[in-house]
Amino acid sequence: MSQVLIEIPEPQPSATHQDYPNTYTAIPPNGKVCPHTGLKHAQLYKMLTNEGAARPYVRVVSLKEPGALKGKTVFHVGDMLRYLDRLADAQRSGAERKASDNSPRATEH
Repeated sequence: MSQVLIEIPEPQPSATHQDYPNTYTAIPPNGKVCPHTGLKHAQLYKMLTNEGAARPYVRVVSLKEPGALKGKTVFHVGDMLRYLDRLADAQRSGAERKASDNSPRATEH
């Protein structure tokens, strides 16, 4: 019996999406805006709770010591931006932007 080696290529980054940061950041304090997403504290918590819309797609870590009353919640920035881009694609948001990204005028700046 002979062995066959099958090479699985690494996924190529999409030409329409930027490279996403591979970092975690804290959910901002109440009333403050996340510098990466532009979302406020309450909206991020709502999206990242166990029942939140983004939770299946975004890595979330609770940094709370056992027995502590308070902790810190952090989320993966790249995952969240990827989720928001997929949501925009699903809603066909920015469809004209994608077409204009390939035009010569868009690169003349």
